Amino acid sequence: MKALEKLFELRRSLDTYEREMGFDKLSEVEKSVLEFIMHTKDANITAITKDRYFAKYSLSTIKRAVGVLLSESIISANQSSADKRAVILSYNK
Repeated sequence: MKALEKLFELRRSLDTYEREMGFDKLSEVEKSVLEFIMHTKDANITAITKDRYFAKYSLSTIKRAVGVLLSESIISANQSSADKRAVILSYNK
């Protein structure tokens, strides 16, 4: 029972932080993708799909989430200087 109470406290805190940052309008998958991009150097769609956390989401769902984040100008996509085929996703501060 204590674990569930603690889990709810964490959810409430997370909700507060997301509202303060303006991310409360994003879907859960969009928030997860954004957090992954912010946390991972040289993040790209392939890296997202290979992460164990995202195994529950289809490639289409991840691409859609990236599309929303790009269209809202929350993230940007730039060609990698090391590999011209790779597109690096980064958070727009």
